[in-house]
Amino acid sequence: MSQSQPPPTVTPAERIRELLAINADVPALLSSAGGAINALTNRPPNAASNDSDDMVDVQSDNSAAAHKEAFTKHTTAYFTLIQSIMARLRRQAYALEEAGIIAAEAPTLSTTGAAEASGPARRGPVGQAQRQPAEDGDRVTNGGLGNLDVGLLNSRGNSVGLDKEAELIAEAKQMVAQMLKERQKDA
Repeated sequence: MSQSQPPPTVTPAERIRELLAINADVPALLSSAGGAINALTNRPPNAASNDSDDMVDVQSDNSAAAHKEAFTKHTTAYFTLIQSIMARLRRQAYALEEAGIIAAEAPTLSTTGAAEASGPARRGPVGQAQRQPAEDGDRVTNGGLGNLDVGLLNSRGNSVGLDKEAELIAEAKQMVAQMLKERQKDA
């Protein structure tokens, strides 16, 4: 009988190298997006690429055809890069799931203990009671805050500005009172 070899394991160093390669593609992605946006303006499109055999100087060509060509080129590059980056990030996420570092699914209200005690419970691997998986509408989003935008709430609160304004007015009153006392002494 022939023994089958176990699949090769990927080391953490190789995973980090893969993430660094993904990170190196982000500036090219942003450059492609910028080139596509530039092609939509009245400025002459810059279709000169980094490939030495594909260097084309169209700085002086400001025609609609040149804009269309530049837009097509940059959007194609953008979507190719975004698909590549997403596929590689998905593989990284799957590897983290397989290693047990992250959960395979988003936590639900029933698994976080925030749901009511109604519904059938089942026994988990360590013997504790666990609830059945929640419906799609019960997914925990934004750390359990749902669609609540804490930043928006904080921006609406003006207590810091009002408190600082009150402090500055009190300091100004003290300075004016001190100046009046000094004038009375001098007079």
